[in-house]
Amino acid sequence: MSGDELLYLTALNLALRYRGGTARVLIEHFGAASEIFRQTATSLAKATGMASDITTQLLSTQNLRAAEAEINWSLEQGIKTHTIHDPSYPKRLFHCPDAPVILYQSGPANLDPPKALAIVGTRSASPYGLQITGQIVKSLAARGHQCTIISGLAYGIDISAHRAALEVGLPTIAVFAFGLDHIQPAQHIATAKKIMETGACVSDFPSKTTITKANFLKRNRIIAGLADGVLVVESKETGGALITAEIAQSYDREVMAVPGRWNDLYSKGCNTLIREQRAALVNKVEDMEQQLGWTPSITETLTASMLERDLLDAGLLQALEQGPCSIDQLYRISRIPLPELSARLMRLTIKGSIKRLQQNQYCLSC
Repeated sequence: MSGDELLYLTALNLALRYRGGTARVLIEHFGAASEIFRQTATSLAKATGMASDITTQLLSTQNLRAAEAEINWSLEQGIKTHTIHDPSYPKRLFHCPDAPVILYQSGPANLDPPKALAIVGTRSASPYGLQITGQIVKSLAARGHQCTIISGLAYGIDISAHRAALEVGLPTIAVFAFGLDHIQPAQHIATAKKIMETGACVSDFPSKTTITKANFLKRNRIIAGLADGVLVVESKETGGALITAEIAQSYDREVMAVPGRWNDLYSKGCNTLIREQRAALVNKVEDMEQQLGWTPSITETLTASMLERDLLDAGLLQALEQGPCSIDQLYRISRIPLPELSARLMRLTIKGSIKRLQQNQYCLSC
């Protein structure tokens, strides 16, 4: 691809931002990005139906100068630029109708891995959600799945998925809702830098992008588009995770969800997805393997039972989120046989996850 074509694709991306579908329609109509910039603003507006102020901005000298500056900055920072015409452009994403014409990458990860799973959920994750997220990633690794974990570097479920992948040596990709010139939230800078050592941070947004709520919603199409399937761990009935699930459905990706208690605010979204048959229920790692058609290379039955045990522990932690409970109350909630329940509570106490109070009651440590 010529330098001029990269310049025009970058300018197209700058002007239209996340309207990748519109940009691709223009390229198809005129044959190349460079041909678009040979039109007048009036003729371009007439041919495409775009507002004249947008076509004027698109074709402006200022936009082309900004595109040139963006290319130079990316080169200086060692950021890879994948255009829609490049063989390096991720194949899963390419087939999505609103895929961006430009994708920026910092880090060595393969964007076309054999297996890719997006894990998303609420920023206000419970101890239950955080534990389940980590255990799912670890169980996938334990069963020999060299899959790439994709998420959005946000608080809660996202960062838990990234950190679990780093812990077990799986590649992980963080999708930004802004340019790669900064990292947000600041508390996740160290994790993002670790991700870029073996995985990647990617974005279709140029540098100096103003951070807006709409950008976070738009980046969800990249999360869904890079993956074979999307797993929702915890979510309210509305929110970014459910939008990602909806986008994944529209891309014909597998959508899965972890169920929760019916009266938990951050389980309602998952339960609704499952009830309305918009997501497959995930109780164990084999459920995901079946949905995704993945065959484990390590078929230890202990791995599944380990996940089931951790799901029970996570259920106890979730029950204690409501306040201190006695062992009798926990038995009525969990129906775990008392000898096993006592052993679990002792193990969680030793780990520091819970504390034992007077009158044989337990509460969360934090």
